[in-house]
Amino acid sequence: MDDGRSIPAWNGRRSQDALAQVKARGKANNLPCCICEQPIDYDIPSSDPDGCSVQHPKSRALYPHLTWDPLNWAPEHLTCNKGEGTAATLAIGTTSRVW
Repeated sequence: MDDGRSIPAWNGRRSQDALAQVKARGKANNLPCCICEQPIDYDIPSSDPDGCSVQHPKSRALYPHLTWDPLNWAPEHLTCNKGEGTAATLAIGTTSRVW
């Protein structure tokens, strides 16, 4: 039974398009990582630990309906993203930079 809160998969062409949008906006605006606030080299591959990945400032676990909302995407290092994990964190607010 679907309670309306199932988390959409983050993969495929849509996730690659989202990453391309985040990288383009991040590079154009020289945005730092939304977690560690250090610069991101937008020219290195996203598979590199220091490469750009997509952060959802409002957790996909708590806000699954915002998974594909570009206003809920922010650039972060791949390493920072993996460090954040997939669990929702309550009561910390949003990250420092929201589009």
